Amino acid sequence: MLLGVRLCLQAQETPAYTLQQCLDLAMKQNQTVLNASYQVKGNDASLQQARASALPSVSGYANQGVSTGKSINPYTNAFINQEVGTGQYGINASLTLFSGLSTIHTIWQNALSYQAGKMDYEQAKIDISIQVVLAYLQILNSEELVNQALSQMAATQAQLDRLHTLQKHDAVSPSVLYDTRGQLANDKLSLIAARGALVSAKLAMGQLLNITFPEGARFEKTDSTVELQASSTEAASGEGIAQAMPAVRASALRTASTMKRVYAARGTMLPVLSLNGSLGSNYSSAALSQRWTGSSDEATGAYVNSGGTVLPVYESRNNYLSEKIGFSSQVRNNFNSYLGLSLQVPLFNGLKNRTQAEQAKVAHLQAAVQEKSTAVRYTSLVTQLLNDLNNAYERYSVILQQAADYEASFKIATAKFEKGALTTFEYTTAKNNFDKASANLISARYDYLFRRTVLGLYRQAG
Repeated sequence: MLLGVRLCLQAQETPAYTLQQCLDLAMKQNQTVLNASYQVKGNDASLQQARASALPSVSGYANQGVSTGKSINPYTNAFINQEVGTGQYGINASLTLFSGLSTIHTIWQNALSYQAGKMDYEQAKIDISIQVVLAYLQILNSEELVNQALSQMAATQAQLDRLHTLQKHDAVSPSVLYDTRGQLANDKLSLIAARGALVSAKLAMGQLLNITFPEGARFEKTDSTVELQASSTEAASGEGIAQAMPAVRASALRTASTMKRVYAARGTMLPVLSLNGSLGSNYSSAALSQRWTGSSDEATGAYVNSGGTVLPVYESRNNYLSEKIGFSSQVRNNFNSYLGLSLQVPLFNGLKNRTQAEQAKVAHLQAAVQEKSTAVRYTSLVTQLLNDLNNAYERYSVILQQAADYEASFKIATAKFEKGALTTFEYTTAKNNFDKASANLISARYDYLFRRTVLGLYRQAG
């Protein structure tokens, strides 16, 4: 009872994966897909930066310092010899009114690059999906080959057990027994190879999903039914499917993006008109204010002679008290502003702008060539896929009939061999033909299913 409960718990803990689950994991964890998604985010950041470049540029500044020794009082322009604390504060702003439309074309260039990056991301998901489907079908194919190898080994073992029984009664030739044992060894070798291929297929899937499968992980069977019709009856167009592929669309977007880059580079050779403005104020610890405290009569040192009497001359003078001006009062009283237009005309800068324009033009020509090459490549790829799909269907149909014929032949050979009417060599030949045809049938079925699934993914992309 306890053993039964333990086996039941182990069965429940063994994870089972479906094809859709593997595809979902690949979209979340595959390195290629993640890198493509990060590239899209980077392109989006570049687009936002390009758009923000059309906005005004605003910056603030604050300078604070202390000077000692002889200097000029910024308020009286007189020389002073003392420690003076100074500060300057303000805000500068600038807005480009016209730059040869370079900014606008740069925004379009980044917008098209962003869209191209999104298409690359979609293409990466398709490419990885194809690899995941191939790995998944390879696992199922390997599992069926393992099961077939076990079935073949069981059939040979049954024959060997029967021959051992006959040997006890001296009713069988030793060579027949040895040949059958040799055939059992071949079946064991086939089983070892099939199990090795299964392990390799699971490891390949794990690398695609960026995970390590737990021991005993199972993979659910997918639809392995081969439709009894060739793909040519579906009137598929290789060129039509290829034109809708994300990679082809990304290539076209890059060509358009490089054209905008050409326009942006040409715009740098035109004058730039900007609107500039600033607000500011300053402070100095040497700033003083004079407060009137009254007036008094003071001798001037001059005199007058009145009838022989010398009389001193007095004058009335105002008295003032020096007081430091506060920080807030200085900042408020020293406020200043500026508003103006600036025009910059590029006359000569070592042909830098012209060289950039030529480089942008070359990049556009290269992108156009790449666009055409990509379209041709994917058209050829899809056309080849359609052709391979037809061939896979025809190959499956032929092997299906071949497997049925060899199965019937093997049944007849088995009956004759058990009656002693067939040699071991003839029986082994019939069995090997059937085993090989059965293995080929499994591989042919999954080969057709893979190509049909790939074509489906390409069509969904459009």
